[in-house]
Amino acid sequence: MKLKANLKLRKIGSNHMIVDASTGSANLTNVYTLNATAARMWELAEGHDFTSQQLAEAICCEFDVEPQRALADVDAQLGEWRKFGLITD
Repeated sequence: MKLKANLKLRKIGSNHMIVDASTGSANLTNVYTLNATAARMWELAEGHDFTSQQLAEAICCEFDVEPQRALADVDAQLGEWRKFGLITD
């Protein structure tokens, strides 16, 4: 799967947000707020084809989490992103 084109992760203060930058300026109609872990997932996926397993393995390397828990959390986050049209298969 892949992140939808033209979506950019921005950090504003302590908040991480996904914005649509397809028009050359940020479209704030649909802004998605991410926690630090989800933002890191986005960074790892940006510009690459990826699987949930690959993201879970990367998260395990960076955070103190068991593989099964990481995969479940990654799958849940990807489900949210899919629901909002942020990723393509």
